[in-house]
Amino acid sequence: MKRGGVYRRYGERRILTPGPTALPQRVKAALVRETTNPDLDPRFFEEYRETVDMARQLIGAEQGRVYIWAGEAMLGLEAAVANSVKPGTKVLVVDNGVYGSGFADLVKMYGGRPVVMGLDWRLPADPAAVDRWLEKERDVEVVTLVHCDTPSALYNPLRELAKVAADHGVLLIVDAVSSIGADEILFDQWRVGVLIGGPQKALNAPPGLTILAVSKAALDRAREVGRETFYMNYFLWEEWLEKGGFPYTMPDVLIYALKEGLDKILEEGLPSVFQRHKAARLAARRAVEALGLEPYPQTLECTCPTVTAFKTPIPATQLRRHIWEKYGVLLAGSWGPLEGEVMRIGHMGVQASLDHLATAVAALGAGLRDLGIDADVEEAVDAVVEAFR
Repeated sequence: MKRGGVYRRYGERRILTPGPTALPQRVKAALVRETTNPDLDPRFFEEYRETVDMARQLIGAEQGRVYIWAGEAMLGLEAAVANSVKPGTKVLVVDNGVYGSGFADLVKMYGGRPVVMGLDWRLPADPAAVDRWLEKERDVEVVTLVHCDTPSALYNPLRELAKVAADHGVLLIVDAVSSIGADEILFDQWRVGVLIGGPQKALNAPPGLTILAVSKAALDRAREVGRETFYMNYFLWEEWLEKGGFPYTMPDVLIYALKEGLDKILEEGLPSVFQRHKAARLAARRAVEALGLEPYPQTLECTCPTVTAFKTPIPATQLRRHIWEKYGVLLAGSWGPLEGEVMRIGHMGVQASLDHLATAVAALGAGLRDLGIDADVEEAVDAVVEAFR
């Protein structure tokens, strides 16, 4: 066959999107475990508790309540707002991203008054600026924050922002869906109010569950708000867990899969996992720059450890489709105002590795060259290798 003819150029397809991710074999195996009746089987309740305890370890939540609910992580975000915001509640929205801005819509839905900061989407939120806003808006009761805003790969300094919120006595709600399992989070020590995680990102498990950490202050706030809800009711969960059951039927195989994902991370050790994600962040950024592309976040430090976003010289949809169809590598576009302008490489969990990123970068560079863009693929792959040395 002549060079450039039509043939399949890859063995297995690779998913390098910022979630949902491909599943490790041990997680896949958990999905085909024998099912049970999760409402009646006491062993399942024990496994649920074990999974919750692993999540506690991961995010440093020994004092706060931790729940795992049936429902995609959006359930946790809405529950956090529903149980913290009542009509008239003033909420400071840290809005430097698609999802960060989206918190304002949830706040309005529950009758709150969002105060939007109007931040640059290419820069992290400045703790000093948030402090000044809270000094000026003294009747703010809640702050919302996205730790890693995946559409732009923008990373906010959670530890420092949590301190500012706690020092002002306001409740901090954190979307950590794309950072949990990839970087250090100390829920209790940093005095976070509510933190939401999901299994389909760095935990490399299927979507369909919400991980929710709730502080005592957040529980007190929920009592004050008095939201009449069933599915998102913290206190109903407390009652049922004390009895050794659940307020509704849990998807047992999703819990088994999440447990495997968490166990894999804890077996490797958190310091190793976090360092591997930092290396992946450096590798992806250097490789993108070597290909002549511009990273979207302005600095490495304000780039998520789980995703790299960059501008493309040709429409992102065209480039993504070409790479997927010709090289079997799935990269991501973006959302909202960044749609069509920005592409993304996910490096979450198992993706945060030399082999996955070298494949992604080689396919990206080859796709650019195929479509008439000069790209140094060898230099880009070398940048990945060097970052993992």
